[in-house]
Amino acid sequence: MSSEPMSLDELSKVTGVNSLGYLRGMLLELKDDYAERGIRLLESAQGWSFQVHRDHLDKVANLTPHADIPEGQKRTLALIAYKEPVTQSEVIKIQGNKTYAYIRSLITRGLVRGEKHGRTKMLSLTQEFERYFGEEKERVREQLIEKLIKKGDAPPQEDVPENLNMNQE
Repeated sequence: MSSEPMSLDELSKVTGVNSLGYLRGMLLELKDDYAERGIRLLESAQGWSFQVHRDHLDKVANLTPHADIPEGQKRTLALIAYKEPVTQSEVIKIQGNKTYAYIRSLITRGLVRGEKHGRTKMLSLTQEFERYFGEEKERVREQLIEKLIKKGDAPPQEDVPENLNMNQE
């Protein structure tokens, strides 16, 4: 078990299979074998990993709700996902100075990208974010808004991106 995708070289060391071509063939067979199951084997630029199929995520999400991300980082990540693109200074203004460390950690993990924007950084989500959560970032944003509405903390309409306006008919 690994929380991160594993490269063919890493898998070769763990399995003792020295032929990378043979190992890749075995992985492709496994990928096909798991295609119709609750989990799937995915190949990405970072390597190979198993993920719960998105149709089953809601049934198992409570088992390990991204337990490797501390609560403060989760809140910061949710705020960035909700407001993306957002300046670091705006996130700091909302959450306070501890957030600098949270943002640094999220950038180090590859979940967030920070690009120089004047005297601050412009923060946005990465492909790794989508891989980690198993959803496109737009869908994650929709889910955040839906949860806020259910909790009675609905965002002001002007804060909801046009393509995600929850009151559209």
